[in-house]
Amino acid sequence: MAMQLREASVDNVIIPVAKGIGYAQPSLEVLSCCSCNIRGGCLAEQLTIAHDHSYQVVKNRKALSKGSHIFRGGDDTKAIYVVSSGSIKSYMLMENGEEQVVNFYLPGDVFGLDAMGSNSHISSTVALEATTICKIPLAGLQDRVLGQGFLNIISDNLLRDHNQMLILARKDAEGRLASFLIDMSKRMEKYGCQAEDYSVEVIKLTMTRQDIANYLGLAIETVSRVLRRFQDSGMLEVTCRKVKVFDYNCLVAIAGAQVIS
Repeated sequence: MAMQLREASVDNVIIPVAKGIGYAQPSLEVLSCCSCNIRGGCLAEQLTIAHDHSYQVVKNRKALSKGSHIFRGGDDTKAIYVVSSGSIKSYMLMENGEEQVVNFYLPGDVFGLDAMGSNSHISSTVALEATTICKIPLAGLQDRVLGQGFLNIISDNLLRDHNQMLILARKDAEGRLASFLIDMSKRMEKYGCQAEDYSVEVIKLTMTRQDIANYLGLAIETVSRVLRRFQDSGMLEVTCRKVKVFDYNCLVAIAGAQVIS
């Protein structure tokens, strides 16, 4: 029988533990950015270094099971979040009740920025797999050093949104899917997530094909057909939710326009 999980909070750390076993006891390293697997510019890591490790940027680290929501549209916010491990889907509910996928967040990505212009979120976020997130209170954004790092994050997000709009407006189905795979690969590589599951050659897709299709403005049948075409050409291989790329240059050529990283 599968264990039922509940959340346990110990010393500002919230982690899932099996029901009936009690609270899991974290080590002191749990809250340290130095012990995190992410490398290459995570906002929390930048701020910890900037403060000479004297300021604890991450006030709370939380482990989520697949399907757990971090926040929903309309919820108040007092923090932004960084993905430490796993992956997150951001979506909005349309008037007809259907989901519109807005973004996918990988280790090192910051999310929750949609509420910066108001006091509430306009989108919802859900864990696509077992995921760990770090919470950065908005009060800390008043810090001058934090401000510069935060502006860099805002810039990166705007650039990614701009690239996504170009993909949807100017590319065919093959170009959209190729661009999506390249973007996922580059983002995984950026933060050093190249262990067994994450590398330039192997792309782990934790989202469903329906989510990918929704995000790219395509029918799920089109996504499956294009992936099959890519696979038949020998360019890549799809196994479960992993894509092994054999000809990365060919994928870039199909993507066409320069991919913004």
